[in-house]
Amino acid sequence: MRFLLTLVVLFFLAACQAPSGLSARMDLSQTSLVDLSVFAPEIGIDLRYKFTDNIAQRPLYHADFPALMHRDTAKRLRHANRLLKKNGLRLIVWDAFRPHDTQLALWEASGHDDRYVANPHRNPSLHSHGCAVDVTLQHLDGRMAAVPTKFDDFSAQAASDFVHPDPAVQENMRLLKDAMWAAGFGTLPHEWWHFMDKDYKQLPFIPTTALPFHLQNMIRSSS
Repeated sequence: MRFLLTLVVLFFLAACQAPSGLSARMDLSQTSLVDLSVFAPEIGIDLRYKFTDNIAQRPLYHADFPALMHRDTAKRLRHANRLLKKNGLRLIVWDAFRPHDTQLALWEASGHDDRYVANPHRNPSLHSHGCAVDVTLQHLDGRMAAVPTKFDDFSAQAASDFVHPDPAVQENMRLLKDAMWAAGFGTLPHEWWHFMDKDYKQLPFIPTTALPFHLQNMIRSSS
């Protein structure tokens, strides 16, 4: 009986210690970044660089890599999501903070086309400042909203000012832009899904080495 009681106590202690250990591994207090799933859990997360359906055609993040964002930009994104909620929609994040290593991989995959991928050798991507975000829309009942294209589609239809023939897509793009602009974001001409914090010049580049070590190991290199 005493042996069983000891096992129960040890199991209880291990269970109590596990969360603090996980929290320590996700300690972002030494950075300006926040985990969006904690900071704004009402926003959906679907990081496309965890999968093969992207321009690199291979996963660039580990399956457990979180959606990170500069705290100030995350506040703006949370505000935009609240505005969209009034119209029965919410944001789904396709990409947020993007480590410089990932940007290098995308630069190579793009064939060095800086219309669609920022040249990391010239200027770091604003994603690597934690102040740019790629998003799509979802209805509050769980249905994905009609949007112009898939992620990393660099056709003419992906342009932020493209007038899509489907009225539902037109309306969703109007609602998305209105909410993001009202929250303090600007657009990128070639990608309807990309928005950047209007105060991006005040938000510095965040090197990969600033991340907790276990997160650094979740990033694929350009090789």
